Formats: sequence, structure tokens, C-alpha cells
Amino acid sequence: MTRRLNLRSSNVYHRGEFRSLAVGIEEGRIAEVGETVGSADEEIELGDKLLLPGAIDAHVHFRDPGNPEKEDFRSGSRAAVRGGVTTVLDMPNNDPPIKSPSLFRKKARIAQEKSLVNFGLYAGIPNDLDLIESIWQEGPIGFKHYMAEEDPDLEDLAEKVDEIGALLTVHAEDKELLDTSRPNNPEEYLESRPPEAEVAAVKKLTSHPPERLHMAHVTLPESVSLIGERATTEITPHHLLLAREDLDLSNFVPVCNPPVRRRSMVEKIQKRFARGEIDIIASDHAPHERREKVTPEPEKGSAGIPGVETILPLSLTYARSNDLPLAFFVEKVTKRPAEVFRLEGRGEIREGYWADLTVVDGSVNRKIRGEKFSSKAKLTPFEGEEVSFWPAMTFVNGELIYREGEIIEEERGKFISGGSRG
Repeated sequence: MTRRLNLRSSNVYHRGEFRSLAVGIEEGRIAEVGETVGSADEEIELGDKLLLPGAIDAHVHFRDPGNPEKEDFRSGSRAAVRGGVTTVLDMPNNDPPIKSPSLFRKKARIAQEKSLVNFGLYAGIPNDLDLIESIWQEGPIGFKHYMAEEDPDLEDLAEKVDEIGALLTVHAEDKELLDTSRPNNPEEYLESRPPEAEVAAVKKLTSHPPERLHMAHVTLPESVSLIGERATTEITPHHLLLAREDLDLSNFVPVCNPPVRRRSMVEKIQKRFARGEIDIIASDHAPHERREKVTPEPEKGSAGIPGVETILPLSLTYARSNDLPLAFFVEKVTKRPAEVFRLEGRGEIREGYWADLTVVDGSVNRKIRGEKFSSKAKLTPFEGEEVSFWPAMTFVNGELIYREGEIIEEERGKFISGGSRG
């Protein structure tokens, strides 16, 4: 027998605005949205808490398979639901990299067994570009090109992905402009990846772009100008909120690729973001073991910042602190990612859509503490940062998975396939 759940809030985000509405859920989907809805087996009154579409984090590294000691799909997805994220898109730089149909199938099986949230999986760029089509048959959400380490012919790559209608997402740093001499400390490591490397990479990519091009973690206003309408773009909370001058570089905790930029550049890209020139916010959740982050030694350190758990609280708090519309930020982590990555039936509170929902308390005053993360990565450059929003409940495909600090169900999320299986 089908059970019906109704949620009611004075702050439901629906069709671009916050309204007092009820949302009825049946069989994992949104059955009804309105000021009044039909009767239900269970009703939850949310008061003035925000009822949002579940956040979509379009850039995570869950390290599974290969390095599950850093993160696996169970720990990563638990962190996701705690952060109000209901869908993740996971990158292919596993060990070994996901560059064949068999490796893709293996990873999909692992994720299906462990993930509490919906997930799409990227494939890497194979050395033999003729393999792209066979990988595409397995259903990747797209292909990821890491320019800092890979150098396929860009015109040939664009042609291959265009032949099958695939998305190409790129980490834009030109390897020829990276300083490969051995750095002595975290500061020198950051200096070895100069802004010019990003700009040069963007210029190369936009000279002959594929039809579906997405630029991961842009950090510079010049990059945004060069990209224009040639690609979609994302920015991370750490590139939007942090400035180099504020970082404690005694260890690798705030070190990431590409680096956090200096304040003059951060202020300029904040203005570009506020003008709507960047499409989405994504975390680039990149967990590492403690020993790889607390060290000041580059040969022992690893670049990457965990963020799937804090993307929503940081984004909404930034909006409030800077008198920016909450609706603008909600769109950047819900509807717009669904559009960019063609995630049908997700990203909005609409009848017939999957009931991926996040309830957010906007009256909190709490500090981010890495030791309390559900992620295996317990260190963050946002340690002690005060946020005024925090997820209170998370529903994945209509199931209540998280509530007030507790994972209450471990239902499996759905594999969201792109490619020929999409």
C-alpha cells in the first residue's frame, strides 16, 4: 500500500521564490505542491525552516575504489546527506583511473552498494581516444580532462566527445606553465601553480571547444571573461570565500589545486559571481588522510579540501552576510546543476520530480568543526567559521535519511546514468 507523506513550511522554495506551501510525497516522488494538498499517512510541520530541493554537488572525489582509507562511498555519502546534498557527481581519478568500460562498471557496482545519495560517475580520458565511445555505453555523466597531467590532442578530444554528444569537464591548468621544481613548503607549492596556468589552459580550450564543455573550479575573473558562452562554469566555496592572505600555510590543510587566489582576485571573481556570470557552486570535495594535511613538507602533503558537508551552509551564510538573495544561491546548487548535467526530474520542487529535499534551519549560530564531519577527512580551512544555516533533514528519493544530526536510514541512492544508458 502506498504511503503518503506531507511536508509543510512557510519557506518552501518553489519556482524561484519562497512561499508558504505543502509538499506531498508518494512513491519517492513529489505528488503535489500547493497551499493545500491531500491527506497523508504522516505530516511533518517544519515551521519557518527552509524546504529546498536537495543540493546537487557536481564535483566530488570519494576515492572509492583505490583509496577508501581517505573516503569511500559510504562515508562520503553520509557526509553528503548531513550537508543537505542528495546527488553527487564523482570524479574518475581513482587508483587506477577510471579509463575503461570494465573499471567504470566496477566503480558503479561499488557505489551502488554503498551510496546513500544519488550519484553520477565521470570517466577519465583514455590514452586511446577511440575507447571513448565504448566507455560512453556504460553511462558516465561525462568525461573529465585534467590538463595539469594529461595532454591529449584537444581538437581530437573535442571531436570524439561531440560525436557521441558527451560532456567534457576540464580542470584547466596548463602543465607547461606549472613550476615542476621541488617546492620547500606549502607557500612555494601554491606559487608553483600560477594564475597564468589557468588562463593559458582556458585559452587553449576555448579556441576549439566541444559543444558541451564545463570548466571546473574557475578561480580568476579573466577565465570567466574568456569562457563567456563557450562553456558552463563552477566555483567552489573555498575559491569564493577564502583569500591567500588569510590562510595558515604552516601545513597543507588549505592547499588545493588550483590554489586559493590572492584577495584582489577573489574580490573580482565574487563580483562576477554576484552578476550571474558563473553557473554553479560545487565543492570539489577532496579528502585526504590527516598525515597528508598537517605536514609542512610538500613531498608528504596532498592538495585538496573536503567540502560536501559544508557547501550548503557556507553558500547560504555567504548570501546572508553579503545581502545577496538566498534564491540566487539555492539555484546555483539545485536547479542550475540539474540543467547543466541533464539530471532529469531533479533540482526543483515540482510535481512528478524525485523527492530529493533538504530542510535547512536558518536560525542557527554554529561553528564548523572538522572533527565532527561524517567524512573521513576531518580537517578544513573553514575550521571555526560561523554559519547561520545548517541542514536539519535530508530526503533522498522520498526517504528521510538524515534528521538533526543522525543518519536514520541507509537506503541506497540511485545511479544516475548519462551516456548511452541515460
